[in-house]
Amino acid sequence: MPVEWWVVFATLVGPILAVQTQKFIERAGDRKKRREAIFVALMANRATRISPEFVKALNLIDIEFLPGRISAAKDRKVIDAWHEFLGELTHGAGPGADQAAIAAWNQRCEDKVVDLLAAMSTALGFSLTREQLRRGIYHPQGAVEREQAQLEILHGLRRLLNGSSIPMAVKEFPASPELVQAQADLARKAAGAYDEKNGALRIKEVK
Repeated sequence: MPVEWWVVFATLVGPILAVQTQKFIERAGDRKKRREAIFVALMANRATRISPEFVKALNLIDIEFLPGRISAAKDRKVIDAWHEFLGELTHGAGPGADQAAIAAWNQRCEDKVVDLLAAMSTALGFSLTREQLRRGIYHPQGAVEREQAQLEILHGLRRLLNGSSIPMAVKEFPASPELVQAQADLARKAAGAYDEKNGALRIKEVK
């Protein structure tokens, strides 16, 4: 009985194709998990954009959301949104910016973060509205005050390292009543050691 060529081909190639398909599925699953981990890190820390977790997740976007043959358009929107946010961060509020300019810059950064999270949500198949991405955050006031204090300390250290002087004013010296009385007695004795008329030092001869 002659053996059909396609039977031989299927027998030889079938296991190879099965292994390669399994590897492709595993790689795709791992990539999806890494992308989701980035999204979760950004969502969890979007109220504290200076946190190391938030910064680390941002720096992984260019690698993990590199557009491929599958969902290339959605991945490209993620990359574009990230680069727009990065441009805003790099530009900053400008040198010598006042409080109003800083507040406007912070608002622009917040809008860019929402754009980025919205693009990532769509690319990963999550159904999240822009309002959820913007408002669905719990961030205690104590944490806000702590972050502001840390920023003030960092700004002060930067000014100090750049050669700026630190204004200081001494209002009072701590002293006990006994020390004050001792200093007054010493001043009185020192004044009595000089002649009141000519200011000459009085010398007592001891025999």
